[in-house]
Amino acid sequence: MKYNFHKNRFEEQTIFPYKIAIAGSDIDLTWQGLEEHCNQLQLIFKQLQIPIGHPVVIYGHKEAFFPVAMLACMHANIPYIPIDKIYPLERIKKIIESTGSQIIINCSNQTIDISIPVCINQDLQITTNQKPDYSNATYGNIADPLRYIMFTSGSTGEPKGVLISKSSLLTFVEWALQDFRFSEHDVFMNQAPFTFDVSLCDLLNAFMRGSTLVLTANEIVKNQYLFLQRIKHYQCSVWTSTPSFAFLFLRHPNFNSTYLSHLKSFLFMGEPLPNRTCVLLKKAFEGVTILNAYGPTEATIVTTLIEITDDIIQKYPLLPIGTPMPASQLLIEKNNEQDTEGEIIIVGNHVANGYFKDEELSHKKFISYKATKGFKTGDLGYYQDDLLFCIGRNDDQVKMNGFRIELNEISAQILKHINVDDAICVGLSRNNEVKKIIAFIILKQNEFAAESINEIKTSIEKSLPYYMMPGDFVPVDHFPVGTSHKVDKKVLIAQYLK
Repeated sequence: MKYNFHKNRFEEQTIFPYKIAIAGSDIDLTWQGLEEHCNQLQLIFKQLQIPIGHPVVIYGHKEAFFPVAMLACMHANIPYIPIDKIYPLERIKKIIESTGSQIIINCSNQTIDISIPVCINQDLQITTNQKPDYSNATYGNIADPLRYIMFTSGSTGEPKGVLISKSSLLTFVEWALQDFRFSEHDVFMNQAPFTFDVSLCDLLNAFMRGSTLVLTANEIVKNQYLFLQRIKHYQCSVWTSTPSFAFLFLRHPNFNSTYLSHLKSFLFMGEPLPNRTCVLLKKAFEGVTILNAYGPTEATIVTTLIEITDDIIQKYPLLPIGTPMPASQLLIEKNNEQDTEGEIIIVGNHVANGYFKDEELSHKKFISYKATKGFKTGDLGYYQDDLLFCIGRNDDQVKMNGFRIELNEISAQILKHINVDDAICVGLSRNNEVKKIIAFIILKQNEFAAESINEIKTSIEKSLPYYMMPGDFVPVDHFPVGTSHKVDKKVLIAQYLK
């Protein structure tokens, strides 16, 4: 069996209905079970009279029911908002309040302290607190309905929602079917949170082909022995992650083709792929295929793809991010003709419809190029040998462990504390990879620095996900200023390293 995203239906119902579709952190679900659960959710959606364009919140972590709910929403042309349990409660409430969502699907076995009209649990039981009001809370259009709203880090201190429509998702699906070279026999290892669109790449590739999706909870991922044991048990053939995640396993005695004999492909995205990582992977896994992909959330998962061969590893110290999908163009906007590099602009139908309720930022980042949607990525790149290379950011957004993080959002949360006069967050890099976020803070009461720093940590833990928490908080008397009258972050880092 498989799912046809173009026709919104399951196909080949008589072929391998008892094959595992989803191996969740709680239960395994067959393809027949997946179809049955999706159909049951359709009936509930109709019963609740959820209109096209009204977003449904899906809450949980790596339970089997989470991707079931995602697929059911797509099937019903209802946009979903993925919310992971790692999110602080305050952040979840803000997202629900801003979107006006009336429905939450709780895939976990935990109760949620959130006031919302209707809650559907993993046993398909409905709890109605009040009659849902869908007025003024429907988005997109019926001709091209929204598929999901994915909230990422925002520079204003508030999360920003990326609006991805059906046509954008189908553009990715068509390309993935053509160029990703996976099959119904593959088993996809899935460990990234569903709030991070790296995870959606696994889900779509598995469901469109009739493959198996293996979900792994964070507590297992943190234990390398158990994580690799799970990959071996389910005979996973495709590893999808950020490069830094895979790098953590390179010294593990079981991270090799002897122990993980079915693992044949590594698909990397979310951050730059170091040349050294590929060299080590090629040594550990005989005949492995390494794929490098690039693209922001605003352009539906990824836009470029390239196989990193031995020849490419030897030729390019900085690895290329590949060539764009056939339905896309990647332009380089240079400051002047003499420049060899510039901002990468993505053009194509897979580009998002903008940011949720943020016309100012949407107008700044999204453009029209020859009557086609475009997105200014903020990434700097250049072309060489008809291949695209990315050399970093041109703003204060960083990627760490695959998560896109606006440093200004962290600073905005710190500035809310009563004892803070000013705050700046900086990414500490090594080998072009951000390893730690440092928060430099000017306190109002320096003599009580230690107590204030502890209070600040406790305060922002309530509003920021764990992956945005600074690795160190450094009280300073002032911020150094350069000749441009801007804060010199390089000086701050130099002082910190001393």
